[in-house]
Amino acid sequence: MTIKRVILAAAVLTVFGALAAAPVRGETFDKRTVFSFNRPISVPGVTLPAGDYMFRIVDTDTGRKVIQVLSGDGRTPYAMLHSIPDIRVEASANPEVRFMETAKGKPSAVKTWWYPHERIGYEFIYPKDQARKLAEETHEPVLTTQVETTKVEETRTAELARIEPAGIETPVPVVAEPEPIVPAGVVQEGTLADARTELPVTATGIPTLGLLGALALGFAAGLRVWRLGRA
Repeated sequence: MTIKRVILAAAVLTVFGALAAAPVRGETFDKRTVFSFNRPISVPGVTLPAGDYMFRIVDTDTGRKVIQVLSGDGRTPYAMLHSIPDIRVEASANPEVRFMETAKGKPSAVKTWWYPHERIGYEFIYPKDQARKLAEETHEPVLTTQVETTKVEETRTAELARIEPAGIETPVPVVAEPEPIVPAGVVQEGTLADARTELPVTATGIPTLGLLGALALGFAAGLRVWRLGRA
């Protein structure tokens, strides 16, 4: 009877594990959020026209989290951006991006993306050529690379710096837990994207499949023990 109870418990855990692994409406492992911009915006490597855009994480295995920017419906990818962690004193209740204050008539440059109820956000790394121009326009330091870069992919592993409006550079060590800050700059809030939003093939179900596989193996092992006990 004890073995039967173990088998039953394993089956129940398998079912609940599958339910827990499935995306929940509005809460997703890739933190997808949608922002509606009524003016052009700049992100590393590209300027986007006014419209709806989805931000989501596509790589959490490296120190520089990779953020993808897509159309609001998730069907069209526009950019793959590298970032470093930025910790704020208090979390925001809603998704938000912070802009650097560009001159009137210039596209607003996104500095940081924050997910709701999380103090750790994502500060974007700009190619040096673009960062130099932004620093002059915004009159504030911009996160970039120490070496000369013009493409986003070149910011993935290069040593980092903040470039000042006057062109002076300060090295930026990448640490897992930087000092908490009070976010500055123009803020715009967004909304959590529907978990059922269709995404390009870069989205995978590997975490879910891995969990289900482990649960299935555990259930199979329990079943084997039960059969041996009856033999």
